[in-house]
Amino acid sequence: MTQKRLRDVIEIINHALPWAGSVQQAFAWYRSQPLPSFGDLTAEDLVKEGRAEDVKAYLNRIGAGGYA
Repeated sequence: MTQKRLRDVIEIINHALPWAGSVQQAFAWYRSQPLPSFGDLTAEDLVKEGRAEDVKAYLNRIGAGGYA
């Protein structure tokens, strides 16, 4: 895993942490929750495709009260 990808993963996990409840739950969400906005790919799938910024924007949208 490249350092940039690792930084992206940490940033995404930290962003999900407040509503996930724990690091373990946030990581479980990252690895296994299908995201309908992205054709049911997981956040992990998207980061592997180089689309971490899309995941971050998605989380920002959700955090601001937007829709998935």
